[in-house]
Amino acid sequence: MAIVVNPRAGDSDGLVTEVSSNEAVEHPCLNVHIRNKEPKMMAPPRSIAQIQSLINDNQPYRDDLDYIRETLEERKVFIGQTISEQDGNTEASFCVTVGMFQHQLPELVMCGVPVPLVKNIVEELSQGHDFDREFLAGGRHKSIHGLIVMAMPIEQPESHDVLTICHDVYTLRGLPQIRAVQLVFADEGGAFPWSRNYCEQERKFQPVLGTAGSARLVN
Repeated sequence: MAIVVNPRAGDSDGLVTEVSSNEAVEHPCLNVHIRNKEPKMMAPPRSIAQIQSLINDNQPYRDDLDYIRETLEERKVFIGQTISEQDGNTEASFCVTVGMFQHQLPELVMCGVPVPLVKNIVEELSQGHDFDREFLAGGRHKSIHGLIVMAMPIEQPESHDVLTICHDVYTLRGLPQIRAVQLVFADEGGAFPWSRNYCEQERKFQPVLGTAGSARLVN
């Protein structure tokens, strides 16, 4: 298992650098600005030809994808931290996994959670226990490290720019479409973002991706 950070955080196409699960997190977190021509909409997922063009022309991107490949070959999971340029997500920092498919599990997305805690959550859920698989299917909540969490399946994951790196890796490996789940955290009062009782100050730091989440919003 691996936590992912990036010493080249200022590089727009830098992706990840691995830290072993047995090591302390000592590096700054990845902060990738995903640049789309139109910030309100996600461009279609890149084709193999487009990805190959980036690999040929962009050294940091090429180096990081090579590192991802090597890490996945060791059956480790990446956790990258990124921000979104899509409307409604500008204040949020997203942590996204790449590699949960190796455990027949959906990729995980989390917002507003410290990276060390994200690492612990990913390590726990990647064990693939039956009750965790049921939890990740959605529709129920559980306590994880003292926090109340609900898993929300992300519909149309290709429409979210924070999952761009997942798409690139999946495409290069010839994998089927991404399955992704957002882990949504309740506030201190136990309310989720779709509740009118949810702390307003927290909303901008934890947008709920996809129609599965927005459909639950309560006026």
